[in-house]
Amino acid sequence: MLVGRSMGEIENDLTKIGLQIRRSIQDFSLCSTFQEIDQQNSSVREMMDKMRILLQELDTAATETTDKEEKEKAEEMHRGFKDQLTACQRQFRAANLNQMNQLERLSHKELMSGAELRQRTKAGGNREALVSQHSNITNNLKSISRQLASTVERSSLTVSSLEGSSKTLQEVDEEHRGLSGVIGQSKKLITKYMRRESTDKVLIIFALSFFFAVVFYILRKRVFPTYGPLELIFYFSSIVTNGLTSVTSAFS
Repeated sequence: MLVGRSMGEIENDLTKIGLQIRRSIQDFSLCSTFQEIDQQNSSVREMMDKMRILLQELDTAATETTDKEEKEKAEEMHRGFKDQLTACQRQFRAANLNQMNQLERLSHKELMSGAELRQRTKAGGNREALVSQHSNITNNLKSISRQLASTVERSSLTVSSLEGSSKTLQEVDEEHRGLSGVIGQSKKLITKYMRRESTDKVLIIFALSFFFAVVFYILRKRVFPTYGPLELIFYFSSIVTNGLTSVTSAFS
């Protein structure tokens, strides 16, 4: 049997968190600012961490169970949800990059619109308006430049975080493989000791049989030389029967 929570409960939690991750990834298309993308990134990463914890719990349950069929079922389930997590990570990266690219295109479009406005103002010959528009365009350029720098920095942090998560997942997988090997070796040692215990019992029974055979032989030769084997057995049987009868009479 599985230790701790049942495999069905862990499976339900993994299914729920997987659906939540997919929905959150689809919601990236609704983000209209880089700040909203950051918030969505934090939410998705938190859910992925929860899924990794559940996968570790499932792998531990599969390692500790003694039921072969249940162990195989848990291992197959672990592989399936691990593949789902890997697919979600790919979708997460793609959604991130797509939405950031879209926001960058919108920023570029706004920049081009500002340039066209400046050209129209210049054609009108209004010098003061031209200076004002030039100042606004400069400010817009500075703002867009800051946004692009912030976007590059966030993208770098996101990639670093994903690389760290992948490395952690690989280390956990290697650790669990090592634990599985240790448990398998321990099982072999326990089986070996159980076989040795059975062998010791057989040897003890054989030694006791040999001892009583020797005692019986000595009694027959030295104490009851005129008795045959069957007569000696009947003699001891009668003694034991009389002794039991006397004890029963005494207690009654």
